[in-house]
Amino acid sequence: MEFTFSHFTLRVHERQLLSDGKPVLLGARAFDVLCALVHKAGALVTKSELFSLVWPGVVVEENNLQVHVSSLRKLLGSEAIVTIPGQGYRFVAHVAPVAVDGSASELRPSVVSSASRSVAVLPFGVAAGMSDDGYLADGMAEDIINRLSRSRWLYVIARNSSVSYRHPLPASGTISRELGVRYLVSGFIRWTGKRLRVTAELIDGPRNETIWAQSFDRPADDLFHVQDEISAAIVSAIEPAYLRREEWASSQSTPRDREHWELLMRARWHFWRTTREHMDKAEHFAKKALQAKPDDPPTLAMLAFILMSRVWAGWSESPRMDIAEANRHALLAVSHDDNDAFAHFTLGTVLSFSRNFPQAISEQEHALSIYPQLAAAAGELGRLLAFCGRTQEAASYVLQACEASPLDPHMSLWLRTRALACFIERDYEAALKFALQALSKRPDWFFNHYLLAACQVAAGHVEDGQQTLRQAQKFGPYTMQALKAGHPFAADAHLNEYTHCLRQAGWSE
Repeated sequence: MEFTFSHFTLRVHERQLLSDGKPVLLGARAFDVLCALVHKAGALVTKSELFSLVWPGVVVEENNLQVHVSSLRKLLGSEAIVTIPGQGYRFVAHVAPVAVDGSASELRPSVVSSASRSVAVLPFGVAAGMSDDGYLADGMAEDIINRLSRSRWLYVIARNSSVSYRHPLPASGTISRELGVRYLVSGFIRWTGKRLRVTAELIDGPRNETIWAQSFDRPADDLFHVQDEISAAIVSAIEPAYLRREEWASSQSTPRDREHWELLMRARWHFWRTTREHMDKAEHFAKKALQAKPDDPPTLAMLAFILMSRVWAGWSESPRMDIAEANRHALLAVSHDDNDAFAHFTLGTVLSFSRNFPQAISEQEHALSIYPQLAAAAGELGRLLAFCGRTQEAASYVLQACEASPLDPHMSLWLRTRALACFIERDYEAALKFALQALSKRPDWFFNHYLLAACQVAAGHVEDGQQTLRQAQKFGPYTMQALKAGHPFAADAHLNEYTHCLRQAGWSE
């Protein structure tokens, strides 16, 4: 197999790099680093992976790796290899494998997996008469790239690879093919009076399908602040939309001989359906994904959430063991990549079972410091603060999550937190309003029915609460142990008030 990119040809087995058909002098270690990056084109290759591949069994200083990467950049161009701060490197030049007979060849599975999950952020367009504001459009795209590059789920190609495209853009399929990516982010900027309006969309390039689109309208008193706010909102919305698409695609194909990513996406697809049968299937595919890629932080985090969900739902035969195992998976995820925001978010969620609120809150704050657009961490931080009685702070974080990612699968949980915060404040009418919204988002979540019943009773609508509870009990039993696991009130008085309302509605332990 040979790999071509730009005017280079990499002959792996012959250990030769050609430039316009002529051999290039390249050191043995630099050649090995290049092979490792090219074989996972578009994907993050961690520093630890590179050390184990290039210097197996040898302890070397990190500076050695940096020297070889620097020499490769001088040879291939500075834009070919992107540094992911604190993690490793990504080869973003478009790679085309070719068989030794010169015919086109299918990409190896690892390269296919990476390319099919890659995202390119294109320069934003500007309306007629706004040519002087081109810097704003370019800045918006660059800011989005910088923010998305912190996501563990997305592979974002460097700005230098997509900056040459200008509006009007070529067909989506053409851009995807030329850049070697599956998804495209594009947008348009225009002025409406003294307000800046930005539209953005996420496109499945080969299919030419818009997966997500949204408009943002802000007063332009401070352009840099507006750019920061809008780019943050776009990034927060793109990741869940992208993951839903990947989950759906994986659920439609045959489950035999899956690669790690497809197994993980299928596990997530089942996880969000929350029935006991779906949760069993989610665990099955998550474990297979971990077999395919041992010690993978997102997969470890997924297994931790599956175990937590069993405890929350009351399905666990041994809640203490499942919580301990969830904690073990979360700790492993963090230990394998301390810069993984999703891993810290998972660990913080696990810690809520033990009511270790200071450490749990610290983990969520750390997750947000790594990846500020991780709306799930903001929402979970709000939940923890609500159960601690810090209701005003809780509302602020939940509102941040809801506004940043309005289509997020966590939305019902965030609205549920607003309801519980209002319940703790004894603002029962507001609690009832948010409980209804949470239920409308996810009527298949049994605990939303219990929440609504408690809020209805607290607001004085006892008969409505009794009717809602009868609906909730159709999902199965709900024990005090399971209820406490999902409602870690710091104050016993708040737990007692909540369970008292449920008993008035007809709940018994």
